[in-house]
Amino acid sequence: MTIAVIPYAGKADAVLYARDVIDRLREFGCSFTIPTSLKDKLKCSCAEYFDSEFEAVKNADLAVSVGGDGTIIHTAKDAAVLGKPVLGVNCGRVGFVAGLEPSELSLLGRLFSGDYAVDERMLLEIDVKKNGECHRTYALNDVTVTNGAVSRMIDLDVYLNGEPITSYRADGVIAATPTGSTAYSLSAGGPVIEPHMKCILLTPICPHSLFSRSVLFSDDSEVMICKGSASRADPFITVDGRHSESIGGGDTITVRRAPCAARFIKLNNKNFYRILNEKLNERMG
Repeated sequence: MTIAVIPYAGKADAVLYARDVIDRLREFGCSFTIPTSLKDKLKCSCAEYFDSEFEAVKNADLAVSVGGDGTIIHTAKDAAVLGKPVLGVNCGRVGFVAGLEPSELSLLGRLFSGDYAVDERMLLEIDVKKNGECHRTYALNDVTVTNGAVSRMIDLDVYLNGEPITSYRADGVIAATPTGSTAYSLSAGGPVIEPHMKCILLTPICPHSLFSRSVLFSDDSEVMICKGSASRADPFITVDGRHSESIGGGDTITVRRAPCAARFIKLNNKNFYRILNEKLNERMG
């Protein structure tokens, strides 16, 4: 078995635990693929090195991502496009999408006994049309449209399957997957959705109207968000907490269910609600 090992290079603990993962998996005769940028940090003699994380995952059977939610999400999106499963090892503060805590690395042997499950999670496919050009990206958690650093409300128009359905005057709006319902959307007052469900969650951020609430759309829906004509400030779009860019008049953000899905390996028997309670208690502690 060939395993891509992708730790967050900027965190010493993540690199340390990645070395532990390699040492444990080497006992089972595994080979490894690792990004060249991590060669000096991991120093693995039984690894093949590749120019990018994407290429390292492409040339492996599965990926082990070591870090916080941001690191694991980034690896999971690469793996989803390539049809590969990913195991997340949490080295962050929360770790909602992680399959293991560092204290549970002894469970890695289950990868070879078959004693594990694979959770499939829906992704969002996002087309951003800006200045007449269109580029596509994917989100495991959410895409947010906000007022950026400007402390004023923005006006946003929302369309469903090409038809106008509502307008928001708010600090922004979040389009989230069920996995992302426990991220920014939850902080904005949105509901918790079981991650195996298939739907698109739309949550306004600090809306001017007291009657604006989260809305759920079926997974075959296409939601388009654009700047309202009354908005004086250009909103900013951010995908999974990264890649922020401004959106002007005439630009559009189209959100739909992606044709691929993220596949997370689970080596323990914890269910979603047990994990949710543990992580939320840790966050409040």
